[in-house]
Amino acid sequence: MNRWPAFGIAFFMLMLFGCGETGDRSIASPAGEAITGLTLAKADVTPLAAGEAYVATLESPDRATLAARLDGRVARLMVRAGERVEEGQLLAVIADHGAAEGRREAEGALTEARKAAAAAEARLRLTEQTEARYRRLFEREALTAQEFDKVRAELEEARQLEAAAQAAIARAAAARDGADVTLGHSRIKAPYAGVVVALLIKEGGTVFPGAPLFTLDRVGRTLARVDLPESLAARIALGSAFTVEIPALGREVAGSVRELIPAADPASRTFQVKIELATDEPLPAGLFARVRPHGDDTVALLVPRAALVRRGQLDGIYVVEEGILRYRLARTGRVVGDQVEILSGLRTGETLVVKGVARAKHGARVED
Repeated sequence: MNRWPAFGIAFFMLMLFGCGETGDRSIASPAGEAITGLTLAKADVTPLAAGEAYVATLESPDRATLAARLDGRVARLMVRAGERVEEGQLLAVIADHGAAEGRREAEGALTEARKAAAAAEARLRLTEQTEARYRRLFEREALTAQEFDKVRAELEEARQLEAAAQAAIARAAAARDGADVTLGHSRIKAPYAGVVVALLIKEGGTVFPGAPLFTLDRVGRTLARVDLPESLAARIALGSAFTVEIPALGREVAGSVRELIPAADPASRTFQVKIELATDEPLPAGLFARVRPHGDDTVALLVPRAALVRRGQLDGIYVVEEGILRYRLARTGRVVGDQVEILSGLRTGETLVVKGVARAKHGARVED
């Protein structure tokens, strides 16, 4: 009964050695077949930043949501989502509200106040002239003190009326200016140069004070926001260098700490850091990223992704040995941009196929 397991193991070993080092006998090239046009390269190690990677999120230098400050209908929508805008650029116009009516009322009140002030000034001038004549008569004793006091009282009253008229002008002008400010809220403008991330309104729709209108990202260097473990608190400071990997874009970018919140979150035992990427290229906010603090460099054997041959759940590569193509299984590691780390199946200095692997065949000769 114990002979069957031993037989099974022997059979498995026979099949394994029968496959040789390639595991690809079924697609071996006919003897003597030559393949041309393949791109070859020598495997070499590449320095990589060491250290553990931490999950981060890309975000813009500043994100703002513009809100309505009055009620009305969206008469015109001047931009679309994803559009680049400049500071002060008109984004939308809100109509059918009371701001215009309030502006007209304030302007009318200012006009009436100016008319009243003109009348008060005319009365003051007349009263001043009358007071001057009565003063001369009083000095020649041609007028009683009571009569002169009456004229002086009328002059004081005219002065007070003129001052009140000027104050009314100031109040009406302030009301008109306030109406101008309110009316200006009907023209929504970009507070800074940026990109419209989201439109939260539609043309013809109704808005109310406080209703969100646009989400706007400021133009500038992209940040990577990350929560780091408190064990790194003593090592991280403003300006500390990081490597930021963006898998969706297949890129790695250098960065440095721009903002640092030294207080740790007692629940997660982490503190938040914002890393400024060393590129002026606008990158999509919200993308997943990995950040790694700079430390001692390490090396890795990297090959282009295009050099890998995927068969089932296994990866392989084609290596050239004495002019003959050999297919080998390879164990992969980290992905760095458009390259993949090879942990086993390839040695430094060996030649492999990096382009044209779809035409490569195990056992075929390689010709220029």
